[in-house]
Amino acid sequence: MQLEAKWIWNRQNDYQRYNDTIVALKLFELEDEVGQATMKITADCWYRLMINGEWVNDGPCRSWPAHYQYDVLDVTPYLNAGENEVSVFARYYGCGTFHQAPREAGLLAQLEITLISGETVAVATDDSWETSPVPAWLAGTPKISIQQGPVEYYDARLEDKLDFAPAAERYEAGGGPWQDLHPRDTALLTRQPAAFRNFHAANLVRKDRILPVCVPSFKLINPGNSSAGYFPSQAAGLATLIISEKTGKLEIIPSGYQVSVNGGGGKDNIFELRQGENLLLAFVNQPVGHQREQSLAIIGGRELELRNPLKPKHANPWVFIRLRKQAAADESEWRLGPVQPGGSFADYGNMIAKLAARITDRETFQQELGALAKCLPREEMLAENAHLEFVHREVIGPADNYIENPAALIYDSPEFTTLTPSPDGDLELVYDLGEQRIGYYDFEVIADEGVEVDIFQVEYICRQTGALQHTAGTHNGMRYITKQGVNRFTSLKRRSGRYIYITLRNQASPLRIRQVRLIESTYPVAWTGGFTSSDPRLDKVWEISARTLKLCMEDTFTDCPLYEQTLWVGDARNEALFAYAAFGATDIGRRCIRLAAQSLERFPLVGCQVPSAWDILLPAWSFLWGISVWDYYFFSGDKDFLEEVWPWVKQNLEGAKTLCIDHGLFSGPFWNMFDWTNIDQTQRTVLHNSMLVVGAIDAAGDCAGILGDAEFQGWLGKFRRELVAAINQFWDADKHAYPDALLSDGRPSESTCVHTSFFALLYDIAEAKNRESCLRNILDPPGEMVRVGSPFAMMYLYEALEKLGREAEIIRSIYESYLPMLAEDATTVWETFPESVVKPGIFPTRSHCHAWSAAPVYFLSRIVLGIRQTKAGGAAFEISPRLSGLERAAGTVATARGPLSVAWEKDAKILNVRVAPPAGTKWRFAGNDSHAGLDVQVNQGD
Repeated sequence: MQLEAKWIWNRQNDYQRYNDTIVALKLFELEDEVGQATMKITADCWYRLMINGEWVNDGPCRSWPAHYQYDVLDVTPYLNAGENEVSVFARYYGCGTFHQAPREAGLLAQLEITLISGETVAVATDDSWETSPVPAWLAGTPKISIQQGPVEYYDARLEDKLDFAPAAERYEAGGGPWQDLHPRDTALLTRQPAAFRNFHAANLVRKDRILPVCVPSFKLINPGNSSAGYFPSQAAGLATLIISEKTGKLEIIPSGYQVSVNGGGGKDNIFELRQGENLLLAFVNQPVGHQREQSLAIIGGRELELRNPLKPKHANPWVFIRLRKQAAADESEWRLGPVQPGGSFADYGNMIAKLAARITDRETFQQELGALAKCLPREEMLAENAHLEFVHREVIGPADNYIENPAALIYDSPEFTTLTPSPDGDLELVYDLGEQRIGYYDFEVIADEGVEVDIFQVEYICRQTGALQHTAGTHNGMRYITKQGVNRFTSLKRRSGRYIYITLRNQASPLRIRQVRLIESTYPVAWTGGFTSSDPRLDKVWEISARTLKLCMEDTFTDCPLYEQTLWVGDARNEALFAYAAFGATDIGRRCIRLAAQSLERFPLVGCQVPSAWDILLPAWSFLWGISVWDYYFFSGDKDFLEEVWPWVKQNLEGAKTLCIDHGLFSGPFWNMFDWTNIDQTQRTVLHNSMLVVGAIDAAGDCAGILGDAEFQGWLGKFRRELVAAINQFWDADKHAYPDALLSDGRPSESTCVHTSFFALLYDIAEAKNRESCLRNILDPPGEMVRVGSPFAMMYLYEALEKLGREAEIIRSIYESYLPMLAEDATTVWETFPESVVKPGIFPTRSHCHAWSAAPVYFLSRIVLGIRQTKAGGAAFEISPRLSGLERAAGTVATARGPLSVAWEKDAKILNVRVAPPAGTKWRFAGNDSHAGLDVQVNQGD
């Protein structure tokens, strides 16, 4: 059936509102039982489909507006003869993310029904549907993070405040900004309830400790701009008057602001108050950047009297200051040029420092900034930021005496956990899921009206100190305000973490919670792969690596389930290799390749995170994309898909060729990073980029051989020779290494790193006379040489070592790198090593669940089990297990033809090996030096 549905939304003046949530409703009758029913549905940016009160699905999958996708759902079980109700909650973010490039609010749905009688019925979105805004989901919240949409804040007291009217038809199915409509090309996500593992703690936290102030400066200065990028400007400020009866001190913790009180900057966030009026002035401290809101936490601020410095009786005590006009009037003090993330803005900093110093009271404020300041309604200027209250909470003691039966929340039973309010503080419950998870919050609460239920998650609590690692830059949770009586709720947003903090604020009477749980939701992995051995530590490393991989699989591979949930193209190259072996997940790998390729409609190279509202190139990721195309073909043998993406492979490398401009090396003002370490990677010309181009050329050459494209093979060969020669001219014979980069004047950087050495070996770039030096650099780097900073980069070191037959070094590194994670009770693998330059303070890593680090899933099978594919499509394998100091090992990998298992065991001087391949798969056993002195007996089994 063709798509006859119309794009609809609530009838309104503005279809690009921030955080706009509606419900669309359709009632209809069926005269007979349903034989088959299919729903085709999509939205910009999000939907939840309910049929007859049952939750069916959330979507859509991520896609570019020019190639938009809809979900195809079998909804037969949800319909019945007689009356039926379809309701769809739809949410338009009105802001850019790293998952979508939003255009405008829109919902499209078409229900196709075949009755048992044979009659067909279509129910499609049009103006016969009714829609209503949903005020219970508050619009005025900050973004979760720059990568994600707005924070969820639900006020159940407003859930009956619906005002239905006929929907507005916006476009035909093929119209509007969403083009090339086609079905989703990967599996739907799962929903699996997960109970808490144990009750961790009950705390009293100080009531009304802070006054949170959160201002969406970017949105206020750039209305309608849905970019998630680094520009444009959000240079702004805010001000209020603090009325104090006496002199004193005030603590203000800024996030994104430079704060002054009466012209003074304060010390350690402590500011002096004078009797009477005090002018609090705060300027955004970075005029451009990813942060879309800035916040203040005023300790004890709820007890203060605040007054508007322009209009003392205005309901909003804060004024917003738009600095762009001032900057335009005086370019000598403030100018913005093209910079990369992390660039400095000294002129702007000097300007706001001077302003803060000389504006010391209400009079000077009105004189200097009155023309730029504006009184705005509170709901327009201030965003609700419950996360600030969690981050800056103060635990004042245990709350065990106020909580009855806390273990009841661990089980789905009729029992309740009862919480009696304390006069001394708010109640906080802490539960441990037992391992990192991702999913929806789901709970049932019986309460009086107006109780604030805050739920926030973290990944890590330091076992030695009890310090809680907050999710910096990410509002990882939500607030729910109760209605009178029974409150049942399932969140709209998937969130991740291990420890869940439930805080009850504004509680005046006992409250009962029957259940709180997480409904875990991931890509539906098939646990084909597995690994066990005589060393349980290696088994655990494999297990937590595979668990991490699963949590980072949605409709695409993602970097991490908490902070970003973003398809970073370089991350996906690693993750796809791991997931092919562990789960055989080719559809998600294919989809990631295609989504990234479609970015070539925007850029000369494949984009680094897609689809996205941030236009940026990270060239290393572009070239890893090219390598991932060959990875996919080699695993799957899918020649049809290879033919589909081949024009994009060529376009990506042709784009790279045009940028080989400085001394023949790839160069450009891009984000030229590869690893979270101290490589000199802020220059235009960074050598690892050119080396990765060589890797992409080699992968494309393999693809061209399969497709018979001899002409392009010739072009690739010439490009490779030229690029390798350009790289090798910068070998430093004194340092026995390549420089990290070329400086702006063409001189080599003084910095060297192990990365250029392992790339030079992996991609056969190093001249024969320098290969031994490269090997020494990666096995025993000189003291001044920059080391690997993340398991992501370690993957490429492992690939080089495997190519060189140094598998023992890989196993040694896995022990050294991953056992410290086990020592910290990690249930997933980390983003970076504790020695990384981005180590966050006292904590060992930022993201504790990062699938680019799941290399053990891949290499333990390849080395300890010895399973290596030798022909595309899983047609042939070599089996050569390396004993690696173990007495036994067994496991399975997924192949394009089915599971392949290997088990081996040492028995005195005998090595028994059993191989169970898929039907029709060829394999050969190859001995290696770890079998020396053993009688090897190889058998094929089922």
